[in-house]
Amino acid sequence: MLRLFAILTFLLIAVPVQANEPSLSADQQALVEKIRSYLNDLKTLKGSFAQISSDGTYADGKVYMSRPGKMHLVYNPPVKTEIIVRRGTIIYHDKEYQQVNYYPLSSTPLAVLLDEKINFEKGVQIVDLAQGTGVIELTLVDREDPGMGSVTLIFSDAPLELRKWSIVDAQGVMTQVSLLNATYGGAIDAKQFDFVDPKYDVQNN
Repeated sequence: MLRLFAILTFLLIAVPVQANEPSLSADQQALVEKIRSYLNDLKTLKGSFAQISSDGTYADGKVYMSRPGKMHLVYNPPVKTEIIVRRGTIIYHDKEYQQVNYYPLSSTPLAVLLDEKINFEKGVQIVDLAQGTGVIELTLVDREDPGMGSVTLIFSDAPLELRKWSIVDAQGVMTQVSLLNATYGGAIDAKQFDFVDPKYDVQNN
């Protein structure tokens, strides 16, 4: 079964565990601050994405993000699904069966991307920071419940740009979402984040 919802949230029950916060060097702390400043300045993002999971599933589609608090992922056929994030809620819409599920955005560490002001000292905790040739990886967990999973934000360096995120859920399944032909900072129509619940035939905006 395609693990679409693993992009944004971890809904499987997990036993809380302790996560060790690494001791960052002065250079690493400066790099974290650089990432924080970049994400705070990143107001919009749109482009294509490719999703690969460690269970062998693949999907692709379009992604739109407007900070604070809004994201829309539309999957290409044959997948008939969209995910909309707005007003602190994740809306999972199965178009084929006209089924809608609602979940709190706070259920995923990836919510840090949509915060009005990104802060790695509250809500999420840094558990790893790695830098290679042209690549920076920052791994985060929820401070209150690190056992629900982790998210790794992957950036290119020089210039610093978000290129990918990788989620490991409570059962250890990894889902990687790569951004393709992304545009950063462009205008996005606010209607892109509107939603009409087919059950009630009313607009959720």
